[in-house]
Order: sequence, then C-alpha cells, then structure tokens
Amino acid sequence: MNFAESLFFLLVLLSVLVWAWVLVRGGRRRTWPIVRAWLIGFALYAALLLATTLSLPIQVLTLKQPQYSGDWSITVTNVQRVPHETTEDFELEFRLANACTKAIHAETHLTAYLLSDDGTRYDAAGEPSSPPFDAPLKPGQAILTKRLFVLPKNLNRVELVLAKEGFRIGWFVIGRTPFDGRTVVHLQ
Repeated sequence: MNFAESLFFLLVLLSVLVWAWVLVRGGRRRTWPIVRAWLIGFALYAALLLATTLSLPIQVLTLKQPQYSGDWSITVTNVQRVPHETTEDFELEFRLANACTKAIHAETHLTAYLLSDDGTRYDAAGEPSSPPFDAPLKPGQAILTKRLFVLPKNLNRVELVLAKEGFRIGWFVIGRTPFDGRTVVHLQ
C-alpha cells in the first residue's frame, strides 16, 4: 500500500469516526461545526483528486517494459503482425511474473485493449486460449499468455492499454494507481 492509498484509508476512517460521533452526540448546535469542517475537508479532497486526475500525463512505456502491481508484473514481450486484405492481426505475447516469496493470484478484472491514433478502442478477438491474466502464480514463477487483436490496415499509431474494469478503489486515491488506464505501451 502506497502513501496515497494509506492517506485515503485514514481519511475514510476519520470520516466514519466523525459521523459516528455526530450520530451518538446528536444535537444540531454541537455537531454542526464538526459536520461543516468535514464537508470542507471532503470538498478540498475532491477538488485535489479531480485536479490531479485531470493533470496527470499519460505514461508511455516501450515494448518489454513491465507494469507492476505489488510483486506481480505484466510485460509485453513480443508483437506479431499479420496483414490481410483489409485488416491486420496483432498477436501480443505477455509475460506474467510473480516476484513474491508466496503464491499469488494476479490482478483480477484486468483487460487489455488497443487504441488507434484517432482514439478508437479495439478489444481482444474472442476468448483467450492461453492462461488468463489472473492465473495463479507460484513464488518466482513466470508464464506467457497471448491475446489477438484485429485492426484495420495501415494505422499510424497503435498503443496498448492495460486497465482494470469495474469499480476500483483507485478512483478515489490521489495520484497514479496500477492499471488505472493512464499508462500505454507504444506498439507502433
């Protein structure tokens, strides 16, 4: 857990304690200053969260540069392109690795998609026949998995995005979190 996540959970804990105290103590005159201070603190945190989220630049990685979530990492190790008449297949090979001293399950709800230069999203074609991203890994183990993407031919720029789908606590944490969708791997 990094500093930003620790700060977020501390603020949540303080908020729960403040609201519990307000409910127990009751009385509008006594509790209004505390509620007002909490609301001001909440507004400041929300403004800072929004400002940092909008101002953080997209982080660009190169091929074979890993992305980490704790002791678990994922790396694009190889890209094979197969042109067809009007489309082009991009087959990406990923290396999933565990640097921990105990067995772990990798990131859940992790998805990979490609973005073209005009911002069009291309999801993986079909179900992967190789291991999923959340495959269990033994200590020090690394496995390879592949995903196939079908894109139109002759795109100028193609980037890979690895992001978690669904609800993420990282939405409420100031700063970067692993697989927040603001990191891309430049493929072409």
